[in-house]
This record gives sequence, structure tokens and C-alpha cells, in this order.
Amino acid sequence: MDRRQKTVFASAVILLVLVVGLWGIPFGNKQLAVSELTDEHIGKRVHVNGTVAVGTLRSMDNGSTILFTLTDGRSDVNVSYVEHQPVNLIEGKHAAVIGMSLPNHTISANQIITKCPSKYSTEATPLETTE
Repeated sequence: MDRRQKTVFASAVILLVLVVGLWGIPFGNKQLAVSELTDEHIGKRVHVNGTVAVGTLRSMDNGSTILFTLTDGRSDVNVSYVEHQPVNLIEGKHAAVIGMSLPNHTISANQIITKCPSKYSTEATPLETTE
């Protein structure tokens, strides 16, 4: 193989790795604040950030459906999530939901993203060791 063929082959391999690595990543899905949701988003997949409003987190159907209100302080949106409650989904804490925007100012979420409290904690906690 001459030098030109090696360069073309290496470029093709790099391009293939990039395509496979980026496959399935939603590039056009802009993250929105709750107050940025409009009627134009109805029927579309949305990614919305906010805070779980205090007093709104509840479950139905033996915990298999989670309902809560997401707020950004200016506007609210109701969220329904048909899965068991994520461990870190807590009232008053940040959450991001991805799902379908519905006409009744509700999001039917299929994914909820929360922060791990221990990962972002500012307090240092000693490690426990067993001897």
C-alpha cells in the first residue's frame, strides 16, 4: 500500500468511527426553560429544564406512573412519566425531562434527568473503611 492509499484508508476509518460514535445523538433538540414552551411545541419532542415544584410530586398505579409539576419560577408545566420514580427526583430540586409536549400544557416524558446529589455536594464526606 502506498502512502496515498494509507491516507485514504485512515480517513475512511476515522469518518466511520465518527459516524458510528455520533449515531443516535439528537442534535436538533434544544433545551428549553419551562417558560419558553409555546403552542408551537405541541406534538413535538421537547427537552425542558426546571425545578420540581414543592407539593406536586405524586405517584399512581402502584408507583408505575409519576406526576409532578416542573417550574422555572415564571411558568409551570405538568409532567407525566410512566416508569418508576427515579431515586434523585426530589421536590425543589432541578430536573430535565424529555418527551412529547401535549395540548393541555403537559409533557408526556419518556426520560427524566436529575443530578446526583452526592456528586455535586460541596461538603466533604469522609470515606468509610472496613478493616
